[in-house]
Amino acid sequence: MNNTNGTNKSSSVAKRVAYGGIVNLLILVSVYFASILPTNKLFFFGLSSIFLAFIVIEFGVKFAILNYLSSVFLLLIMIHNKLTLIPYILFFGYYAIVKYYVERINNLVLEWFIKLSIFNIVMYLIYFIADKLLLSELKIKIPIWIIILIAEGIFIIYDYAFSIGIAYYNNKIRNRII
Repeated sequence: MNNTNGTNKSSSVAKRVAYGGIVNLLILVSVYFASILPTNKLFFFGLSSIFLAFIVIEFGVKFAILNYLSSVFLLLIMIHNKLTLIPYILFFGYYAIVKYYVERINNLVLEWFIKLSIFNIVMYLIYFIADKLLLSELKIKIPIWIIILIAEGIFIIYDYAFSIGIAYYNNKIRNRII
């Protein structure tokens, strides 16, 4: 009986677990900074989302979903103010998975329509939660359509930066790690 198959398989599992643990640590640190720092919250939430893309690239979507769920579980334990986790849980945490599936369509117009639709739905959910739980008495003096356009512009920049981060990982980092 050849023992190398079992060794290679257990080595592969160990590699996945180790890589997933490192990615989860990077996610936890990024979201922790987003929760405690008074500025740069969007930067740290965006940074936290790129790490899951590395899991998608290396080990596939199923393992990425498991990693996302474990990061949410750990964040719920670790972060005192659970409301600061809403952007990660509702959007940033799983965006790498959404981006992976949407960009497989290979139709740029349809891809952007789907991405912007998902973004707008999530923004509405976040607004609804914030309005009901936090800001019921806060009145915004800027027309909502201007806020939507600004948010969509920021999202487009974020998605572009995300793509650059994935390309950088594939071209510069991946060969050194794997």
